[in-house]
Amino acid sequence: MSRRLRALIPLSALLLAFALAYTAVHHRHLLQAWLIAAGPLGPVVSIVIYVGLVSSPFVSSDILALLNGAIFGLWEGALVNCVGVMLGGVSTYLIARRTGEFLDIHEDLERLPPWVKRLPVGSPLFLLALRVVPWVGGTIANNVAGFYKISILRHLWTTAVVAIPVAVFTAYVGWRAVDFLR
Repeated sequence: MSRRLRALIPLSALLLAFALAYTAVHHRHLLQAWLIAAGPLGPVVSIVIYVGLVSSPFVSSDILALLNGAIFGLWEGALVNCVGVMLGGVSTYLIARRTGEFLDIHEDLERLPPWVKRLPVGSPLFLLALRVVPWVGGTIANNVAGFYKISILRHLWTTAVVAIPVAVFTAYVGWRAVDFLR
């Protein structure tokens, strides 16, 4: 595979992620209709969209996580959210490993709260602390792990410890919202 083609793959993935993010944010009802219309493939479609959202810088996947709970129920919605957030974390990690020179990681790190900046970059405690920073922490953690070529196993377990409970909780809130709104 040529070097130019290898460079286009992560850029294409990023463009797709932005398109999915735009659809999720500006056309939520369309997204909900797609997931329902997909029938048994709905969870797979949702996971693909979730990966795109997680891979998009500074775009929240919370809307989709709530929809997954509302559409698929608590446990299936939680499973879809967990698979989506973990695959999205791996996708972002791999993109950051390949295109790290284009990322402005140092600027992102400067904007972090002081309590996070005190920790050694790349340490498990740093990655865990970074993930609890609202809205942008997970994205920055995924990018930092890839940029600094931190082991994939460390990246996966630090992602799972924080992201899986959040994914289950958002599915629960979406599931309960259906009953509340009836």
